[in-house]
Amino acid sequence: MSKYVKELMMDQIKADLNGTRSVLILDLKDLDAVGEFQLRRDLRKKSIRLRILKNSLARRAFTELGMEGLSKYLEGPSAMAWGGDGIAELAKEISNQVKNLKKPAIKGGAVDGVVVGPEQVEDITKLPSREVLIGQVLGLLLGPAREALALVSSPATTLIGQLEAHIKKQSSDSQSSPGEADAAAPG
Repeated sequence: MSKYVKELMMDQIKADLNGTRSVLILDLKDLDAVGEFQLRRDLRKKSIRLRILKNSLARRAFTELGMEGLSKYLEGPSAMAWGGDGIAELAKEISNQVKNLKKPAIKGGAVDGVVVGPEQVEDITKLPSREVLIGQVLGLLLGPAREALALVSSPATTLIGQLEAHIKKQSSDSQSSPGEADAAAPG
């Protein structure tokens, strides 16, 4: 393979990652063509891309991207997966596919440029999605405001309730008074 072709392949890897610093390295050996097609199709539905790597070129590209720690996972047949809505979704989907197909294995990866092993990738799959985390943070932020609003409006609702009870009592007293007067009058 000529030096020019190797440069093009390295540039393609860097262009594919296009600023993302979260990637997983997979071992796809023993995966047949039908299984690989199914894997790619399922990942494509989730906006996750998969590329088979030439290990020596991938090492150089990852070094240039500041993820040289991934080199230790580039042994044997390797593929990189990236994309999706975030690293948690990427790790969950890849982990689900590994469990379904039983052949590929997660070698390791990088999360925002920090190299992680297969055990840490499994831990990442247990994290909630980005949307769930945002919802939890918003709930925590709005909780005190909701409580303060309830405390401020509580005396007003208590006062309104007391006024309504007083009005009902007044109206029931005024309705029962004429009836009592008629019953007490000599007839």
